[in-house]
Formats: sequence, C-alpha cells, structure tokens
Amino acid sequence: MPTGAPLPSTKRLCFARFSEYDSGDLAQLLADPEVTRTITANASDPERCVASAKARIDWHNGSWSGKGYGVWALRLRRPDGSPAQRVIGWCGFAAPDHADEDPEILYGLSRDCWGQGLATEAARAAIDWLFQSTDYGGVSAVILGRLNPASIRIAEKLGMVPRGSMSMEDFLTTPGLPQEVLDYEIWRLREGDCLDPEALLFQAPYRAGQIASLDLSDPADVEAALHQAARARGDFAMRTPGEVEERVRQAFRAGLAEPRMDVYHLARPA
Repeated sequence: MPTGAPLPSTKRLCFARFSEYDSGDLAQLLADPEVTRTITANASDPERCVASAKARIDWHNGSWSGKGYGVWALRLRRPDGSPAQRVIGWCGFAAPDHADEDPEILYGLSRDCWGQGLATEAARAAIDWLFQSTDYGGVSAVILGRLNPASIRIAEKLGMVPRGSMSMEDFLTTPGLPQEVLDYEIWRLREGDCLDPEALLFQAPYRAGQIASLDLSDPADVEAALHQAARARGDFAMRTPGEVEERVRQAFRAGLAEPRMDVYHLARPA
C-alpha cells in the first residue's frame, strides 16, 4: 500500500486488507451461486468454496507488494463507527486482463446486501482512493454485460464509458480455470440455488457457450451435458421439456457466437 495512504471509507462500509481468518466468510459468500454467476470461481461444494476463498485472498493480497493496489474486504459499519465482524464482500483493484495499464476494479457483495447501493458506494470510494493515492491515469472494468446488467448500471453511475470488448480467450488465461468454470455452469444449471430459474435457463448455457468457444471439448458434448442438467432440475415446471431444450440450445449457441466481455473505462479527472 502506498505509504501514508488512508484506507477508503464510507458512511456504511469499512475497508480492510483480507486476512487468513476471513476465508470462512468469503467461502460462505462464494457458496451462493447467485454471487458467483459472473466471477471465475468453481464453488459447487464446500471444499471448492474454501479452496476458492483461500486462492482469492492470496490473489487479492498479492497485488499490494508490486502494484500499489489490491482488493479489500468489506464490512458493514456499526452505529459506533466500528466494523462489524462479518465480511460482506470485496472491492478494490487487480492487474488489468486486457491491453491497458490502468487497474481493473473488482467488487462483489453478499446477496443480502444487494439493492442498497452498497456496490456503487464501495466502488466510488475505492476509485477516489486510487486517484488520490496513486498516479494511474484511469480505472477499467471488465463486465459480462449480458449476464450482469447491474454491473453495467454501476459502471455508468461511476462515470465509466464503453471501451470495446475483450475475448474470452484473453480473459480466461489461467490453466485449468476455463474447464472449472464450465463444470460449474453445468452444475449450477442442474442444482445450483438461484433467484429466478427462468433467468438461469439462459445464464448458465450462455456462459457455458462462451467458454466452450475455447475448444476445451466438442461443443456438441457440452450442449448435451447442459440438456441433461436442465432435465434433472425440477424448477422449470412451467415449460415443457421441448421448450426447456430449445431455450438451452438458443442460449448456448448465443454464447458460442459471443465469446466476449465488455470493457468500460474511467479517466482520471483533469
């Protein structure tokens, strides 16, 4: 962290570096398929949740040593101003995934904290910190816009503007990670908790299609696995089996045809 730089702070949120003791709270967050539906984490069972939490903490803290930025744990602020015990999310910066020198903002919140403006509040405080404490010329965001319109709205509230796109091939570069995320999407379609089964029927096949575009395996085999997962789920009672199959097919093939992420950018104020 830059010498003497105060932590970001807001009326409702406390920021702090992650510690190893936060892995339990983070694992609980990652166990919610609604939280992990647009991030790269395979959290389909308790062991994977814990492993993903520990890996993410190492990743979030690792940037501080060389980049001058990293990712903070978020806690709600008690009435007396002190931080509550539970980690409710994360916010901060990672090295960019695309051809840009500006750091990429990351954020995520527990489902029970959605809809309260906390993500925008955290991101705005983090961006203010970045511009006050470092010399970076801007901040970027990589968003899976078809599946996460809420993040597009947050980016726009922050004053960020579209700056093209990046390929899934450039985004998922960690060996083994694409297959893990693909496996997770098939699991999520089959049995993952969700707010809206109808939305899930698009989300999981679409993202699986994006990842299948990387030639991990025969797309026909991936599509067949998605159909099998959808048939095993009982939430789609309002649709006939044929309708479910067609919805999966259309979403999967749309993902195959659109293996891209949306890139947004905010320049340092003059």
